Formats: sequence, C-alpha cells, structure tokens
Amino acid sequence: MSKRARGSETTLLNLEALENAVPWEELGADVVDPLRRALDTARRERPATERAKAADAAREATFEALEDEERAEAACAAYSAASILFADATLAGGDCGGGDEAVDSEAAALRACDLAMLRGGVAEWATITEPVVRAASAGGGRGGAPV
Repeated sequence: MSKRARGSETTLLNLEALENAVPWEELGADVVDPLRRALDTARRERPATERAKAADAAREATFEALEDEERAEAACAAYSAASILFADATLAGGDCGGGDEAVDSEAAALRACDLAMLRGGVAEWATITEPVVRAASAGGGRGGAPV
C-alpha cells in the first residue's frame, strides 16, 4: 500500500458500503445529522483533522441512543460507522484526541476499528474496516510510526 501524506484528504474507505450498513430509517435526527455530516466531510475529502472532529461528534451523538433499548441496535451501527470514519481520519493524521500527549495514530485507528466491530459486530463491519486495519497494521500507510 502506498504511503499518504499526513493530513491526507483522501479516505481509504468504501463510503458507499459504510453508508449502506447504517439503518438510517431507525435512527433519529439526533444521530443521523451528525453522522451524515461526518460522511459528507469524508466525501468532500476535507482535511484529516476536520474529518476526525466530525466523526468524533457523530460518535458522541450516539451515546444517548445506545442506552435506549428501542434504538440501541441501530445506534450501534451508527457508532460503528462513526468510529470507522474516525479511524480513517486519525490514520490520515487527524487529531485523535491526545491533547498534549503524542498519541500513536495507528494505535488510535486500530482501537477505533476494534470498538466499531465490538459494538456493531465483526461480520457486519470487518470488510468495511479492512483497508484501515491493514494500513494501520502496516505502519500507517499515510505517514506514522509502525504499531
């Protein structure tokens, strides 16, 4: 896999497959709107930091729905999608929430993919996360230290 520059605007993800894995009709606007913004940010190939912030906001938007029995299953899919978008952006050099400490972007991307599959199911999300997992496992593929 070729290396991409840190801060890359391009995504490794098949955004159509990711979007199709989300049960949009079962989610409220409180979850849908931030996730649509995160997808749009990725589609428009915005800078990695902007994509990471949008994806993180989409993840946070799922928290209340995850605790609601009626919406939990659909919210798990939305959380998984947002986490995968976050992983991709983080691997590209987006801010992964490390604050003052340097955070290993590859490890952060793998953690986000792990959480996505734990929450949403390996069978449902493994194919979608594969390009990010492979790039992170190979040392980033976009300019970072190997894990």
